[in-house]
Amino acid sequence: MADQDILIGPGRLYRAPLGTANPDESTVAYGASWGGSWTDVGDILEGNPVVLSMSEEFTDVHTEQFVAARNSVRTRREIMIKATLAEHTVANLEMLLSSTAATTAAAGGGQKGFSEIKFGSESAVDMYKWGIEALRVDSAGNNQPVRWFLHRGYIKLAGDVSYAKQNPTGLPVEIKILADATQAAGQELGILHIVTAAATAT
Repeated sequence: MADQDILIGPGRLYRAPLGTANPDESTVAYGASWGGSWTDVGDILEGNPVVLSMSEEFTDVHTEQFVAARNSVRTRREIMIKATLAEHTVANLEMLLSSTAATTAAAGGGQKGFSEIKFGSESAVDMYKWGIEALRVDSAGNNQPVRWFLHRGYIKLAGDVSYAKQNPTGLPVEIKILADATQAAGQELGILHIVTAAATAT
């Protein structure tokens, strides 16, 4: 096992419209803006990091002639991302409420600037493309990215929003990843990039 394969470092969470191109592994460095339509959702609260989980179910085939299963097929694969957003921004709240902010008034004479977010009971959910970036230090000591690209999923508020004097107010979220039938077979959920070395001189 190479030491470089033991990772430690913060994760970052990104979202983009469906179908957005992935950042280039050779030109977009670790920690740099992904560019295009990608949005960094901001800082994540300490103690509530970006967590990606994958649950699976299998069906085993048993026969009368053997006590052990003779075959098995995967019948379900579900991916979930969890985190607690630290930034109580209008953009993050728009995303969670499936709404659009309307800046009703700018600050002026006798008027405070404020943003208003209206939300209701719509049944449709907004789908986004999602990305996670983590740190891998290569054998030359250079910071390189590990990036998950999840093609299609929705986000929801997944806990209490607590306004307290001793703790920062976080936005606990869960992102459910769904299959994207427009992708090639075997790639319907996502793509993982692990950058292992810097580009060589041309």
